Amino acid sequence: MAHSLALGLIGTGRWGQVYLRTLAQLQARCKLTVVCARHAEQAAQVPSSAGVVQQWEEVVHGPCEAVIIATPPATHAEIVMACLEAGKPSIVEKPLCLDVETAERLHRAAQRTQTPVLVDHTHLFSSAYRILKHHLSRADDPIRVILSEGMALGPFRSHTPALWDWAVHDVAICLDLLGNFPQRIDALGGPPDPDGRPDAVSLLLEFAQGAAAWIQAGRLESKKRRSLSVMTEHHLYLLESLSAETLTVADIDFSARYRQGIPEAPQWRAIRVEPSPPLQNMLLYFLDGLAGGDRSRFGTALAVETVRVLAACEQAMQQRTAKPTLTNRE
Repeated sequence: MAHSLALGLIGTGRWGQVYLRTLAQLQARCKLTVVCARHAEQAAQVPSSAGVVQQWEEVVHGPCEAVIIATPPATHAEIVMACLEAGKPSIVEKPLCLDVETAERLHRAAQRTQTPVLVDHTHLFSSAYRILKHHLSRADDPIRVILSEGMALGPFRSHTPALWDWAVHDVAICLDLLGNFPQRIDALGGPPDPDGRPDAVSLLLEFAQGAAAWIQAGRLESKKRRSLSVMTEHHLYLLESLSAETLTVADIDFSARYRQGIPEAPQWRAIRVEPSPPLQNMLLYFLDGLAGGDRSRFGTALAVETVRVLAACEQAMQQRTAKPTLTNRE
């Protein structure tokens, strides 16, 4: 009989509740033994078999073998560092943190301690994305353009700007697909939140191999959508998380696109995908990795590069705001 890993959970807010529901489906592989929940209504959702504590330190040093961190991003660094120093494996929600210096410090600590840590860039664990990556691995079909959209009306989290809440998914996907850091980064921010930070963002990432990524993300969209278009030299892939046909593909000739006149509509073909919740996939990957399985997605390297890109986007938007605006002459 496989070992049932004892898990601790820090954070029982909106996403923490999703963890609680998902963990309830994985009781054959893991058990929740201690939870940090500071509000009575959230604590009431914790299984009776798990102890409830008020301080996150009681989870890190409590009766669990690994820790899930589902707290606001500003708190991640301190908790992740505590887990690393305690030698306790952890899952931490995206983003790893909110600045480059802290991300680099955590990366060095993870390398020094060799304590397993997995940053939950959730969409990297979707079944459709894994199949898409398999198709993209074919030779002589390089990626030319990535178009990524992730938006909805809220949730409106005052503790995290939209750039660091929504666009982090898209940036992580682009870096994962292209495998290196962009040569050029530009960004434009939309209407401000109460603290003056954009609630919608448009990002442009240009890469050395000639590929470009265009990202639209934010929380002021009337209809929720999450889509990823990847144009290679010979194919156009479309991944729509909320569609009945999650992954489709069409043949194209990217280099000849301006030599063929008015193009016909793409002839889409569905690619078979066995649906499974990305969060559940991630948790199973974590459990398998700790049991001796694949750990290629463990570590903080991609998370650090994602923070670098987001910080550069933030700087680009600030520079745009600082420029004087044009006004009509009298």
